[in-house]
Amino acid sequence: MTPPRRKRRSQRTELRTVLLVTNGRVTENAYLQQLCRRVDRDRVSAKVKVINGDPLTVVKELSGHRSDLSYYREVWIVVDHDGKDRQGFLDACRKVRGTRMVGIVSTPCFEVWLNAHYERVQKYRDQEDAKRHYARLTGLTGSAAKNLPKDFPYDAFPDAARRCCLTGATIPGANEQGPSPSTAVPRLLERLGLLTNDPGDGRGVGL
Repeated sequence: MTPPRRKRRSQRTELRTVLLVTNGRVTENAYLQQLCRRVDRDRVSAKVKVINGDPLTVVKELSGHRSDLSYYREVWIVVDHDGKDRQGFLDACRKVRGTRMVGIVSTPCFEVWLNAHYERVQKYRDQEDAKRHYARLTGLTGSAAKNLPKDFPYDAFPDAARRCCLTGATIPGANEQGPSPSTAVPRLLERLGLLTNDPGDGRGVGL
């Protein structure tokens, strides 16, 4: 009698559904939208949502009874430090039940990550100092400095991951708040499959 054939395991990778959330209506939103266009859509389905308010308000709205995150396997929230301790925000992300929620903090602001696409970040006194550096790098001034230039080097994120903190410093992990200047954005790109190697310290995103 011929033995029954074993069923082959499906070679198809499970689609990871990810919601990228930010309270930055212009700069962060534009950058995250570009990330969504660059992911491997056979492996990752990523969308962007903008929610006005401080980081804790964003978490409360996402985890409230009116919010339905059942479609998403993970929610990543990108916010600025802005000179305020964000530990309460990160703790709130960890406590959300159901969909995994992860906080990504840029200190002092998102411009740290943007600047690193051009060159090594500097020691910034505050977010205005980081924004002045961004203006020098892009040539954008005034209200235009909130935008990304048409020739922004989006695909330089592997270099940016090496340049987004001072020499010798380490990149903070997901759900961690690093010193100034630093940003955990590379942890998000790792998770989206856009950075295939650990950009700096071997810890990975820890998920």
